[in-house]
Amino acid sequence: MKKFILIFCLLFSAVMNSSDAAPRISFEDLLLQGELNPEIVSASKQKAISQGKPVSIITTDGIMIDVKFVENGRPVYAVFTNFADIYDGGYAAYYEDVVSVINFANARIDYGNRNVVDNTNGYFTPKLPGRNAASSFIMVTESTHDRVSIFNAFNGDLIDTAFIPSTRPQLATPKHALKHYNSSNILVCDQISDVVQEFNLNGTYKGFYAPATGPNNSIVDNMRGMQYKGNNNLLVTVGSGTNQNTVQEFDPSGNHIGAFASTNLNSPFDILIRPADVLVSNFSTTNRITRFDINGAFLNYFYTGSNFGITQQLFEVPGNGNIAASAFQTPTGLAILNSSGVFIKLLSGVTGNRGVQLLGNGNFLVTNATGAHEIDSASGNLIRTIVLSPNFQYASKYEIANPYLRVKVNLEACAVSDTLNIELRSSSSPYNLIETITVVGGLGAPTDVQFSTPVNGTPYYIRVTHRNSIATWSGSTPSFNSNYINYTFISANTQAFGNNMVNVGGKWSYFSGDVNQDGSIDVSDISLIDNDSFNFASGYIATDLDCNDVVDLSDIAYADNNALNFVGEIAP
Repeated sequence: MKKFILIFCLLFSAVMNSSDAAPRISFEDLLLQGELNPEIVSASKQKAISQGKPVSIITTDGIMIDVKFVENGRPVYAVFTNFADIYDGGYAAYYEDVVSVINFANARIDYGNRNVVDNTNGYFTPKLPGRNAASSFIMVTESTHDRVSIFNAFNGDLIDTAFIPSTRPQLATPKHALKHYNSSNILVCDQISDVVQEFNLNGTYKGFYAPATGPNNSIVDNMRGMQYKGNNNLLVTVGSGTNQNTVQEFDPSGNHIGAFASTNLNSPFDILIRPADVLVSNFSTTNRITRFDINGAFLNYFYTGSNFGITQQLFEVPGNGNIAASAFQTPTGLAILNSSGVFIKLLSGVTGNRGVQLLGNGNFLVTNATGAHEIDSASGNLIRTIVLSPNFQYASKYEIANPYLRVKVNLEACAVSDTLNIELRSSSSPYNLIETITVVGGLGAPTDVQFSTPVNGTPYYIRVTHRNSIATWSGSTPSFNSNYINYTFISANTQAFGNNMVNVGGKWSYFSGDVNQDGSIDVSDISLIDNDSFNFASGYIATDLDCNDVVDLSDIAYADNNALNFVGEIAP
């Protein structure tokens, strides 16, 4: 009997060890559960971080792993071996079982909380192309770093990875970004924070938009896609909670009105508003897309069938009115329907699709769990992977009326925001002045500058002047791409021409002390400061280098030190 029990225990142990060798959840269900309930993914990230394991890894050998689930207290990872066709060779694995296929010497390892080890020499650092003449861009949300990237609307080139930077806890799983109906602000729909957040054009968080009073799970829970109606009311899909399987409506100020649609929906994900009807994609059943009238009354199922899988973002193709539907699960790809919902074809060069927009060059920009890609709109063939990064989401277009510069500067002595003159100058001698805009900026914070003269694709020097700082030129000649430049002086001294900055608290800063604005800091500046100090001068004056409204010895010290080091303007 004892021998039998021993054998039984050994066999049971072997079975249990075998069952723990691989996760029970399948790869497809692993991805599906993460889409339906992003809090599962968030919990798995926290579990991985608590165990000292990465949240994601990407290698130059063509492997990406991304934590998605927890089983028996162990993080479960989605392993991608084909970045475009994610279902080709993809599988679920525990970390201990996948490390054998990871070459850590050629990997970028993200341990969460901005703790990244990059052994690839920047191989996966996004390359930002210089020049293109488009005047609009495409915003794409990304839910690993919880931010919004932007892409050139004509050719799909990446412009900025942090147009709206990581803003936690306001952004926890951003799903959809949308331009505010009557301002330059951006709305971001977040699945976990359960609110539409509002940001201004320089990426600064403004506050709640909808519900206007903040998160309220009796109104929305697990929101996904959103769109404005013709009357500027906002529609939002709801996937969980009290109003699960509905589309909720908010007035232009973000106040809740009630349900726009509450029938014939099953885990709704996106909304497409046409002149005479509203289409809503479903993530369950064979009723892929439901059709309502403009008042929310059910009309019919726009598409029911199995030619493509459960669906996320929808897009209406200009000209022919065809509908592009992002089919996430098999059959997966970008489904093309005619304007009446008749299936035309499935473009399967990229799979696991989430977001879609048509580029100006006629190709589609599509997103999936591994990145953003460009595909041929006729064949669906992959043209290129634009950028690799886990968990890009929905895409939407943003038109900028005038050239827009986002710039970050810091002043050596002035510890407040102050008036700056931002100049654009020709990139070739004699570096003629193109346009000057006066703004308030500093402290290393983003400042937005709206110009009217510059031309997309033309390189410019940026020159910044301040009432008592050395005029400072940009270290390179960026050009407006889709009417947009993001230039940061504070990140490195090479961002200024001639490395002409000083490091203050980790921020590269403009030298203080050029009181008379003659391009150098010398005895004449010191004399002016000394005279005002002697006379107890105060207020908003140029000799107050530290911007505390008092001229004293501390101001003299800055100027004296910089004069001793012969600090002056360095120009091309």
